[in-house]
Amino acid sequence: MDRQTLQAALDFSRTRLLGSLDGIEKSGQDMGKVLAWRPGPGRAHIAWQAMHCAATHDKYLNVVIKGGKARDEALVAAYGGGSTPSDQNVPDLAAIRSALEGSYKGFRDYVGTVSHDELARKMPSGRTIGESILMMIWHEAHHQGQIHLTWNLYKHAHGVA
Repeated sequence: MDRQTLQAALDFSRTRLLGSLDGIEKSGQDMGKVLAWRPGPGRAHIAWQAMHCAATHDKYLNVVIKGGKARDEALVAAYGGGSTPSDQNVPDLAAIRSALEGSYKGFRDYVGTVSHDELARKMPSGRTIGESILMMIWHEAHHQGQIHLTWNLYKHAHGVA
């Protein structure tokens, strides 16, 4: 496991996530309605999925890996939990993109500087830092898939081609 490969995988996952948001934006649909739409009662809307990615990058880097405080504690409190949304706020696309950019840059920069020895260091969770970075790559891909599915369900429910 090396830094460049981890960064390339992070970038690939992020490109897919941003591509999904770009596609939704270019659809001509009412962004507020699309971002807030839920595939079922109590399920996460697209905005929550994306903000959860931002919150989790902040939480994992600053709290889990570095052992400090989240950079944006309000973001982590609102969107850092499990897969059932606890926050009913539906941010607009500009706020989503800003949160994604802010937390991703710090995480990616950290991955670019972490030493090989540090990647192998075990944390209290039992995972190594390298495994945690891999998990974050998977995590973002997972939620990008949920965004993709939710968008497809929205289109079907609203007769969008």
